[in-house]
Amino acid sequence: MTYFKKATILAIVGAMMAPAAFAGEFNDVVKNTHGNIAHNTFGNCVITKWTSNTDECAGKAPSLRNLSKEWKNVYFDFNKSTLNVKEKAKLDQLSKMITDSKEVQNVDLTGYADVVGNTAYNKRLSLKRAQTVKSYLAAKGLKTRNVKVQGLGESSNAKCGYTDGKKATAEQIACLAEDRRVEIILNFVK
Repeated sequence: MTYFKKATILAIVGAMMAPAAFAGEFNDVVKNTHGNIAHNTFGNCVITKWTSNTDECAGKAPSLRNLSKEWKNVYFDFNKSTLNVKEKAKLDQLSKMITDSKEVQNVDLTGYADVVGNTAYNKRLSLKRAQTVKSYLAAKGLKTRNVKVQGLGESSNAKCGYTDGKKATAEQIACLAEDRRVEIILNFVK
């Protein structure tokens, strides 16, 4: 191999490995329309570049007043009222943010279910989901005397081709996932 080819290959490999050397410096971030740093469901900054002169993500969490839909909703598996690992991680961070905040006066938890099954069952399931979130937040230190819980039953955000009384397909159940949730509403001190 000629000297030029070797040098070219080494330069390419070096350029490819350079981002790995800066793995701790995730600095250029995505911002929402309010100018706040966007976070994923685990509270991590959404990064656009590997390096920059400033680190905007360091120690910054989303503002409680500007939480995204992903932060405000806790999702459940089909026909379940137990929390999965991903939602527990989200609630761990959210409960810490709420307990550390002096702005939050009380919390409302509203449970929902998808349209599969009968209405009375879905109403009970939605309430049980909201109570599960309340219990989990209480276990993480959130004072729950100011937490209002309600179950509204079926949500009709997504239709997914499901017809009442029919057995839902796996695709329909997956499509209805956003309807199986508890909405967290934070009420702030005025």
